[in-house]
Amino acid sequence: MSTAAEEDRALAALRRVRDSREQDSRFGLQHALHAVRLRDEEAEVARSRRAATLSFGAGSLADFHAYRTFTAGMARAEEVATDRARSSRLVADEAERRWQHDRQEVRVVDLLLERRAQQRRAERARREAAELDDLATQSWLRRRSAEVTP
Repeated sequence: MSTAAEEDRALAALRRVRDSREQDSRFGLQHALHAVRLRDEEAEVARSRRAATLSFGAGSLADFHAYRTFTAGMARAEEVATDRARSSRLVADEAERRWQHDRQEVRVVDLLLERRAQQRRAERARREAAELDDLATQSWLRRRSAEVTP
């Protein structure tokens, strides 16, 4: 195992955990958004059913009472469907917030891993420059000593 991999083993494990959490929260968000679509459709169907209800024209008192009970039930069904749609939107908003947070945590670990890699590259470049400087110095000393000694 390379030293970079050994040095970053803990961060790599942390990234895997956070990535798994991010995938879970993304799945939860997708599920919540699907529920929002279903609940919105249910609310729209309930609205259109209530809107399509004919007004009471004529009839007996029992007919009017049945009509009022029916329309009250339709209004209640629309209200329940609207409340369910609103609740599912709240759940989806929370699921999105959690997913964004989990995604940000993965990005933080990625940035830490990248920063460590940059630091290793900079250290490697510094060591190479020092090595090249030493080689140039040795070469200069050899030439100088060859010029001095006839």
